[in-house]
Amino acid sequence: MKQCVKIKVSGKVQGVGYREFVKKHAQKLSIEGATQNSDDKKCVLIQACGLSENLDKLIDSLYKGTPKSKIEDIHVEPLINKKNFREVFRILGE
Repeated sequence: MKQCVKIKVSGKVQGVGYREFVKKHAQKLSIEGATQNSDDKKCVLIQACGLSENLDKLIDSLYKGTPKSKIEDIHVEPLINKKNFREVFRILGE
């Protein structure tokens, strides 16, 4: 079943290639959505839609991150206001 979630990843996740890491894994899992840095520079925000099992795999990969990232917390909640995502996962704010 297809679901949409909002994910907030906190820690050392900016300036370490984390958004590109997220995009790569999301695309492998056929997940639609977007990722961006938060305005306060403390976390990466992700909106993702896909099959439940693929979203679970994406979330598992988020804990691993890049070699230079350090994940402190991941918060996941249902995405209530679903945006119309394109068929690709993209990075916002580049």
